[in-house]
Amino acid sequence: MSSWRYSSELVSRELDLAKKKKKALDDLYAAGKISQSTYEYIEKDLTEVIIDLEAHLKTLIDKMKTRAEELEKQMKSLEIFLANLEMHYVAGEIDEEAYANQNKAITLGLNATKQELETIRDILSKIAPEKPPEEEKPEPVVEEKPTEEKEEEQQLEAQPAPESAETTEMELPTLLARTEEETQPVTEESTSPEQS
Repeated sequence: MSSWRYSSELVSRELDLAKKKKKALDDLYAAGKISQSTYEYIEKDLTEVIIDLEAHLKTLIDKMKTRAEELEKQMKSLEIFLANLEMHYVAGEIDEEAYANQNKAITLGLNATKQELETIRDILSKIAPEKPPEEEKPEPVVEEKPTEEKEEEQQLEAQPAPESAETTEMELPTLLARTEEETQPVTEESTSPEQS
């Protein structure tokens, strides 16, 4: 358990030191205190060291994440064993002494598992902090300018619904009279030029 902390702290410290050296080298070169050939020679070695340390740290992080997943599964199994033990004891299937011994063993295992898991999570939070999920930004609402077609649709929607096709006998004469009135002026106009 402590080996995780020791290894991660050692690699993190070495990586930080190598990055500080690289920055100091960059500053020296920018200030004109070292030649380009000297800069390139030292920079090449430092870059290789940084790449190796970053790869080593990534491997260590992956191993710790895998171990954390294993510990979580182990905790669930131990909790199930403890629950089953309690049920068997309450049901009278095992005696007091057997219950006490098994309970102690499972509880010790559960506590050790929790402690190791907490240690790994603590180390991971320092060397590989989780990036917070990006908040989803609501899409801007774009108001559409009404087009002629949309205006016509809106006007049609605003008009009352057409009357039902089924009409009563009392409505029929009224409808016929309206139709005659609407068509009559058109008939007169069309016939009037022929009469004159």
